[in-house]
Amino acid sequence: MKKSRSAWLLLLAGTVILTPAFAAPKETTVTGTAKVKLQSVVPVLQNGSPDTNPKDAAACKKQVSSPNSRYLGITVSSKYSINPDSLIMSASSSLPSPHATQPLELTIPLNPLGIEGEYAFGAFKPTALPNTYVLFSVNKSYKNPQSSILVLNQGQAFNCLVSSDSKAAHGSLKAKLKVEE
Repeated sequence: MKKSRSAWLLLLAGTVILTPAFAAPKETTVTGTAKVKLQSVVPVLQNGSPDTNPKDAAACKKQVSSPNSRYLGITVSSKYSINPDSLIMSASSSLPSPHATQPLELTIPLNPLGIEGEYAFGAFKPTALPNTYVLFSVNKSYKNPQSSILVLNQGQAFNCLVSSDSKAAHGSLKAKLKVEE
């Protein structure tokens, strides 16, 4: 009986010691979809700062409402997958084509931006929309989704930022709005 009891204790001790080594890592990946409407438009200077010129604001509103550059009022649907432990994350944003002649939906793959305090993603001059930056973010609680599209105006002093957030040009994405030629 002593032999079987010793064997049992040895087996139990081995199980307790070895179990954590073979335990599967805890997966904490959060996936979700966020839909927001782009309802705000502001001009942004080439250096990323807000443009306070009323003429530029009027020009932006007209530009992003036109049939060949329609961004204002559209709904952007973004899908994301975020593992806050490993910081492995991905996202994509889908939106109707801004061009009246192409009523297709476009899907833009986004890259993590590494902005502190939120999960932010962006695509800079993506193939499907080469004259834009496409941005998406959620807070650390996976709430308050925001999408923005920076329409680049080559040869002008300003670009047009269309966003679901009326304060996007003043927030943490401001540094990412600087246009690198």
